[in-house]
Amino acid sequence: MNGLPLYEVFPELKKLPRVSMGNFPTPVQKLSSLGHDGLWIKRDDVSSSIYGGNKVRKLEFTLAEAIVTGKKKVVTMGGIGTNHGLATAVFCKHLGLGCRLLLFWQPVTEYVKRNLLLFVRYGAEVHYYKTMLKTGFMFYTKERLVHDAYFLYAGGSSPLGTVGFVNAAFELKSQIQKAELPEPDYIVCALGSTGTMAGLSLGAALAGLRSIVIGVRVTNKSLGPVPIANEKSVQALMVKTYKLMKTFTKLPDIAFQRPTILHDYCGEGYGYPTSVCLDAIETMKIKEGIQLEPTYTGKTFAAVCDMIKKSEYKHKTILYWHTYNSVDLTGEAQKVEVSALPKNLQWAFKS
Repeated sequence: MNGLPLYEVFPELKKLPRVSMGNFPTPVQKLSSLGHDGLWIKRDDVSSSIYGGNKVRKLEFTLAEAIVTGKKKVVTMGGIGTNHGLATAVFCKHLGLGCRLLLFWQPVTEYVKRNLLLFVRYGAEVHYYKTMLKTGFMFYTKERLVHDAYFLYAGGSSPLGTVGFVNAAFELKSQIQKAELPEPDYIVCALGSTGTMAGLSLGAALAGLRSIVIGVRVTNKSLGPVPIANEKSVQALMVKTYKLMKTFTKLPDIAFQRPTILHDYCGEGYGYPTSVCLDAIETMKIKEGIQLEPTYTGKTFAAVCDMIKKSEYKHKTILYWHTYNSVDLTGEAQKVEVSALPKNLQWAFKS
């Protein structure tokens, strides 16, 4: 699907840079084995046959901007198991762009080890700066002096990338109008770099959906004085994205509501599995045959599992927005030797 539902309403937004890479619309389906009559899932895990998940929607815009601005390399950052970093590496290779990943520590799990090997498999330059603070500092300072590249925010959550999720809300509205699902009372998504939640929230407002978007925080609220994943950061990205879109087209006035965020599922921090997260992963795998992971989707679905147990949600329609990649790249990872990683990252395979 080359067109976007967003373009049908705001055709002037076709002026934004975009390269079509995903398979949209992604399907919706009812989750019928979990004891709630109104539970649905949006399957962004199948957004691409190359590498699925929520990052594709953002990368269609941001990598297009890299190309039109003449950049040959993309620099971005994340944890040592960053799915955003892997998606960026995969699609950079697909488009003939170089990719440099700046990484910070996170707890080592099997999927983290696999992603580290896949970074190498897909040709990314990998540099480990250890802490989130130092990685962010280098991303905004020295790396920009050394590399003539397109610098992509963590998670791909720039205002331009967030437009991809504004469109996702219009995509959902189209599916509702086609009676593929009822209009959700609640849309539940992971809250990390804020782009998914900000885009869905802004998109729902512009599309006239009554759905309340709920973000489940999976990372730090802030890094020192800098907000990362909280109400302020989500609303700020919504406003910036709205202003970007408004430079291209006339938009209706909207009231920016305070975002609804659940803060109790993050546990010790980014990448640390929690017991309820691991339970949610097992439940989804056994009952619905859908794979989650412990950093984003396991924690998000743990919140959904708690919601459906409460009487106030018994007769509500809840849509869980699944942001993980379902393309199995295990075979690709097995083609890479640990020795191909920088020496200061090989420790991850000794634990």
